Amino acid sequence: MNNDLLNSCIDSFISLLNVNFDMVNKSYEALKVESEKSDSFLVPFSDFFDDWAQANWELLVERVVCTPNESLVIYGSGSDYEAAAHSRVFFQKAQATHEIVCHSSKAIDWVSEKEIDLSKFEFEGFVSVSGESFDVSPPFDHIHLTEKRAIGGDYAQVIILRNQVKFSAVEI
Repeated sequence: MNNDLLNSCIDSFISLLNVNFDMVNKSYEALKVESEKSDSFLVPFSDFFDDWAQANWELLVERVVCTPNESLVIYGSGSDYEAAAHSRVFFQKAQATHEIVCHSSKAIDWVSEKEIDLSKFEFEGFVSVSGESFDVSPPFDHIHLTEKRAIGGDYAQVIILRNQVKFSAVEI
């Protein structure tokens, strides 16, 4: 695992999300039109985006920092392009050997405006904030984290600024 390259690879991934989000949205809109013409099933935009994000996460981050016997936990919800048969786009049977961990001397949760202990949360993905909510859309300048070892649908979520954090990949 090359942790020295991880933060720059993640920043490149964020740049890709920002630069290409509109293109992905336009592609989805074209798919939507074609789907309506043929009366075929259309996945929600979030699933379409998740497939695209996972593919690019694997190429821009995972492939660069991992050795051939290593792989990262999926990005966000991962891909379900093949009807949830697997969450990865490439090397579908690969099992995650490492997870992304966030480190900060002082991380402030955007929701509660309180300092949080990042060791209690898992990295989910990048989001933006607007008003009182967060969204999967540009400028992808915040990090969405969820409570570790949460059971069921009741778990804490935090949103922190990307520039408050350094990343590392640790073995699971």
